[in-house]
Formats: sequence, C-alpha cells, structure tokens
Amino acid sequence: MNSDAPFDVSIVITSFNHRDYLVEAVESVLAQTVKPREILLADDGSTDGSVETIRNYADLHPGCVVPVIHENMGIPRNRNSALKIAKGRYVGVLDGDDLFRPQKLERQREALRRDPDAVVVYSNYSNFNNRRRNISNRYNAPQPQGDVLFDVANAHFAIMRTMIARTDAVKAAGFMDPELPKYDGFWLTIQLAAAGRFTYVDEVLVDKREHPSGDSNLNMSQDFKDLGTIYERVKALTAHLPAAQCVQLETRWAAVLERVKARNG
Repeated sequence: MNSDAPFDVSIVITSFNHRDYLVEAVESVLAQTVKPREILLADDGSTDGSVETIRNYADLHPGCVVPVIHENMGIPRNRNSALKIAKGRYVGVLDGDDLFRPQKLERQREALRRDPDAVVVYSNYSNFNNRRRNISNRYNAPQPQGDVLFDVANAHFAIMRTMIARTDAVKAAGFMDPELPKYDGFWLTIQLAAAGRFTYVDEVLVDKREHPSGDSNLNMSQDFKDLGTIYERVKALTAHLPAAQCVQLETRWAAVLERVKARNG
C-alpha cells in the first residue's frame, strides 16, 4: 500500500460458510493501493471456521478489521448490522465470495474528488469462475452518470456490487430492506438514485465469482413477488418523471416480470 492517506470508507464484507472465499475477499481489500478506514466482517452464523478466521484477521489488524458476528439473521439484516456501526463517511459492500481489484478504492476516491456532490460512485465488474477464467464484463459501454433515477429504476441491476455510497444517504434510505432478501441492494440503489448524483468509473474494479452455491442462484421462487413489490415502489418514486419515461418504465417492468414469471414456471 502507498503512503497516501486512507480513504474515509467502511467496507462491509458479508460472510456465510465460504471461509476460503472469504480469505480471498478480505485479502483483496487489504491489498488496496489506498487503505479503507475500516473493514467490517459480518458473519451470519457460519459453521465452517469462518468466525475463527474473522477473529484472527481482527487480531492481526486491530483498529482496521472489525468482526460483526451473528446467528442466521439473513443477508439484509447481516449487512445492516455492519452498516449501522460503520464509521466512514462512505460505505461499500463486498460479498464474501467476490474480490476487489487492487485500485478499486483509489479509482473511486479520485472520481468522488472530481464530483464531490455525488452520493454514489460505481464501476464496471467482471464475472469469473472457480478456475479463474473470466466469463464476461458486466457492461460493454460507459454507464450513466448524474441524475440516474430513470436509468436505475429501469431495472438497472447490480450497481451495488461495485458502488461506494455516502453513509448518510444510506442511513437516510433506511439501509437494506429485510423484506427483499435477494434485491435489497437493488432497492437501496434506486433510493440512492432518487437522493442525488451518481458518478461512474469506466473500469472493471470488482470480480464477481460465479459458482453453484452463490446467492444469485438461490431463492428463485421469490423473484416475482419481490420484483413486483419493487415495481410498485418504483411507480410511486418516479411519478414525477416525464410521462414518456413513465411509459418506458411500465413497458420495461412488464417485460421483466413476465420473464421472471416464465422462468419460475
């Protein structure tokens, strides 16, 4: 790490029974070219030795690594337990089986310095498998910046995977919604887009691991219900947008819900 001052950001890493992946995730944050203020390791009742690993990291990095240990709260509540005690001006979330690239925090801090009014900075990311093979990048073109409420509400998923957000804005939004366990990050992103400006770094700064036990492959039957709930909220949150955009949102969400319904049988 260089001698530059730490980035005033708290990174929350969620953990549940993926000890080896968790070690890689933590090391990817410790290896950042710019240090975060703190790393909160939020474990949700692991039984595979992850808790001991987390406590070892806290002993090795006192004042930097903070253990947040619970018993089966579910993903949103586990994340919230760490977000609520975060000390940084900004917060970011990393799933315990994903990785930050070494310059993620440096690049995103630079972006926030260029656009200090932004409430969120996000980036591109890549998917990779357990053989370390890159599958694809998330975006093939630069993504929207500035007032992005329409773009995000138009079913622009997965921004939370890479974003750094202002802690006060996350708090004002009410943190993650436990009633939306698979889409808690998506709904929070929509709320943040309604609250202020986004800025974007057109680089791959996070690597998302694709594996059969990943959360993105679980709880498929809940998709239709949760996305329907989000759409009802989106309609209320975007009612002030131009009529043409509201029509576009309605069309887009009808297609999303129909596709999910068909997929779930």
